[in-house]
Amino acid sequence: MKQVRRSLYAVVLLFMLFMMQQLGLIDPILSKIEGVAWWVYLLIAGILFSGYQAFSISREDKEIDDEWVEKQGSVYMKRMEAEKERRNRNKDPKAML
Repeated sequence: MKQVRRSLYAVVLLFMLFMMQQLGLIDPILSKIEGVAWWVYLLIAGILFSGYQAFSISREDKEIDDEWVEKQGSVYMKRMEAEKERRNRNKDPKAML
């Protein structure tokens, strides 16, 4: 599903670039890009890479936290069931009458 979505985004981006080229909107943008120093591109790439890493690490952290919470919840439920069984075993049958 992710690959289909990424492919669709790529096709849409390429179509938009093609349309911008046909309408003559690419040349002014390219002329402005050529005037920027090379280190600015490295800075922008570093910022984008840092943001991507932060996002992916936070997503992995959330998955690990969810697994831990699920594990602790199952431990709690097992304890609750064990306590319920213990109480049922210790219950006096004559007390019900």
